[in-house]
This record gives sequence, C-alpha cells and structure tokens, in this order.
Amino acid sequence: MSRLIVLIKKNLMRFIRNPKTLGFLILIPVIYYLLLGLIFGGIDFSDTTTTYNIGWIDDDTTNANYGIHPQFNLSYIYEVTDEINGINLVNYSSLEEAKQAALEGTITAYLYFPEGYESYLENRSFVNIAFWNNDTSTSANFSILDFYISLVSTTSHLFKFTYYNKTEGNNILSDFNNYNYDGMLIINQNFLKGLDGSWDVNMSYLFRNGTSLSKNYYIIGTFLSLANNYFHILNATSNITIPLKYNYMIPNSTPFSTLSFEIYFLQTVSPAVQATIENIFVQVLSSIINNNPLEIELPHGKKSTVGQVVNNITFSAPGYLLYGPMTILSFALVILTGEKKDGIYKRLASTEVTNWEIIISNIASNIILIFMQFGIGALILGLFGWSPIMYSLLDGILGIILTMFLFSFLLLALALALAPVFKDPDSAGGGVWIIIIPLAMVSGIFVPIELFGETMKAIAAWLPTRFAVVALQNLLLNGLPLSHPDTLLNLGLLTLYSTIILVIGIKAFNKFKK
Repeated sequence: MSRLIVLIKKNLMRFIRNPKTLGFLILIPVIYYLLLGLIFGGIDFSDTTTTYNIGWIDDDTTNANYGIHPQFNLSYIYEVTDEINGINLVNYSSLEEAKQAALEGTITAYLYFPEGYESYLENRSFVNIAFWNNDTSTSANFSILDFYISLVSTTSHLFKFTYYNKTEGNNILSDFNNYNYDGMLIINQNFLKGLDGSWDVNMSYLFRNGTSLSKNYYIIGTFLSLANNYFHILNATSNITIPLKYNYMIPNSTPFSTLSFEIYFLQTVSPAVQATIENIFVQVLSSIINNNPLEIELPHGKKSTVGQVVNNITFSAPGYLLYGPMTILSFALVILTGEKKDGIYKRLASTEVTNWEIIISNIASNIILIFMQFGIGALILGLFGWSPIMYSLLDGILGIILTMFLFSFLLLALALALAPVFKDPDSAGGGVWIIIIPLAMVSGIFVPIELFGETMKAIAAWLPTRFAVVALQNLLLNGLPLSHPDTLLNLGLLTLYSTIILVIGIKAFNKFKK
C-alpha cells in the first residue's frame, strides 16, 4: 500500500513540477466553464437575454363572449404575450406580409390564427353533457329532476347539461356522433329505490373518444362530489359511486375536430431556437386560455416558411463538419514541436531543403488529413439524417473544397504561430485545447449562435472560424450559391485572417526552428 501511495505521489509531482502542464490543467477547465457561463448568461452584461421578434397574424373574424371569457380575445392574448421579457410581437395583416418580413430578417418566426379560432375556444370552453335519467323507480323523498336542476345551477360556468328521459337517452346514445356532447351522465336503474333503502347506488359516465384521462377524472370527481353532497343534505345515507365498469368510452364515437394555430419558421432558424419559441408560446397560450381545470385542447402546427423542415443534424452539420478538422491543429503542433525537439530542422538546414518547402509540405499534408476528416464526418452524419440543402451540386462541391482549403490554411497558420509558444510536444498536445475550445464553442460549431447573448454574438462575429461556419451554412443549409455576396464575404474574411496569421506564423516559426 505504501508503494502505491509513493507512485501516486510521484505521478502527481510530475504534473505539478512542470509549470506549463500545471497551467494547462487549470486553464482548460477555467476557460471551458467561463465560456459556458458567458454563452448561457452566467455573467450579467445586461444583454444576455435574447429578444425574439415574432410576427402575429390574426385572421379570425369571429368573437368569443368577452364578458364571460375575456381570455379568449386574441387581441388580449397579444397584449399579454407582448409584455413577456424576451418576446417582441409584431402585427401583420397577412401570411404573405409576415413571410416577407421573415425573409428580410425582421422577425424570427410568426404565428397564424385561422378563421373561427375564438369561436372554437368559446365552443370548447364548456363540457356538454347529456343527462340521461334511466331510472324507472320512484321515491317520495328524492327527485332526479331536482338533482338535475341543482347540477345545472352549480356548474353553469363549466358544464352545459341537457336532460333526457329513458327513451330519449337511449336514442342519443345509439346515435352519439350526431350530437355535440362530450359525454353522457346516466342515472342507473333503481337509483331512487336505493336512496330510500339506504343502499349504495351508482351512476354511469360514458365519454367521447379523444377525452383525456385527466379531464375524465375531473368530470367524474365533480359529479360524484356534487351528487353525494346534494343527497346527503336531504338526509340520504347511501354512497353514490361511478364504478369502473360504468365509466368507459362510447364505442365508435369520434373525437371532436380541433382548430390549430400555426407557427412558421425559416429553415435557417436552428431547431434549438425553434423549440424555445414553440415552447414559450404553447405554455403562454395555455396559461392564458385555460384558467379552469377543464382544459381546452390547443393543438398547433409547425411549418417551414420556405423549403423543407430542417432536422437538428442538418442544421448543425456545418459546425460539426468543422470540428473534426480542427483537431488537426493539435496534431500539427505536436509534429512541428516534435521535429524541433528531435533536431530534424537542424539536420534539414544542412541540406538543400528550403524553409518554404518545409512550410508547403506541412500545408499539403494537413490539407489531405483535413479533407479526410471532413469526408468521414459527412459520411457518418449522412447515416443519421444529414440532408444538405444546396443551390446546386456543383456549387456545393466547389464551395466545400474552397472553404475547407481555406480552413486548412487557417489551421496551419495557427500551428506555425503557436509552435514557438508551446515549444515542446507535451505542452503543445494539451495546451492547444486552450485555443481549440474557445474557437469551437464561441464560433457556433457546437452551440447555435442564436442562443448567445448579444455580447457573445458580437465577439463570435469576428472569429475566423465563424467565417468558415457561416460559409458552410450558406452552402449546405441556406441553399445559397457559391457566388452569393454573403458567402464570398465570409470566404474573403477567412482568407484575410489566415494570411495575416500565416505571415506572423512564418516569421515566428523561422526563429523557432533555428
């Protein structure tokens, strides 16, 4: 045991005695978690909350009863929603107007409420119940009709009842789909007789297909509570129940039709942002509209403004495809510093090999490795649903070749510039991640930049790796041609950054290898 402790201490001292290694062990997690905090708003820069500009189209000409249900007024819902922090609503008169605003980048998404939406809310705000008195027994003490009148008066804000006798109720049940009822409350045979005899009695509740379990339980609980309270006040001692065998879905009944509101997104909006916006509005609308336990079903659809609906892999692929090649930076640094340590550069200096031949050979070898990494990544992502959206196959292929060539150029320029900093392979292999992690995280390779606070977005906009991400997004996600001004601008900036870093790197590397 003592030998084991000595060996553990020896291994730890090996890290502690090397200042660079110790520094990297501390700096890497510090930088990583600091970036997470900055990206997701851990430090208040007063602008870390992203504001979403959302279009609002109210195409509905119907009106709910605002005296009873003011929360069904779409204008009221608009005002309440617009006050939410991070949401800025913009009214549009038509889908086409909102679509144009989305294409111009004025709004991130837009909501559409169709004709009849307020009327739908009003109609579904009450539970319509067929009350079927199927009991032929009589009582001098209790009355089913009086119980029915009590139900109607005490639950008028939630339920609408219609009374049917034995014959009428049977007709309703046999032709249920032709009536606008959510369910049928049935007073079973010998109900009154049981109350007089102090027996436990029961009712039945049959419900329409599509009724949720929570809604069904609430309705049953309400009816049982009211029934027991009513008859106990009249000195009945019977316990009134709705047994499980008397609570079931009406065979062949069809669910009520629903009316959906729609949320439209551009295909360039990340799935993460789409999910955020979608969840916000679903929860907000539900909390405003459904202020009683009998929730109205609020279905919604998600549509793409133009083009196909993009899955998460397709949206994130441009960034993912750059991360693999970025790891080449670590290998390039290890090789450069390793050859310096092994004295290879000094031996080459005694030959006819020039500095430019050494640099170009490194560029060429790294370009080959980077394209190999890209190909492997594209193949694997394709297996998981990556479906690139390209202007044309030719634009896509030429754009990928040009972007990855320039990206390789950037990585080698960084390797040449950083080799004198790390000096030896051990330090370079671990220390380079101080550079790779921030470049990958802040440029949007891992996390959609739309989720960043404004400060981090501004920083990301000037990173050279961000130019590569945007160029690939234009080519493989936005369906833009290689000749599009935005694509050419980002490729041009990537070239400019790489050239500047390469000039600095060559000068530093020439001194380093001597």
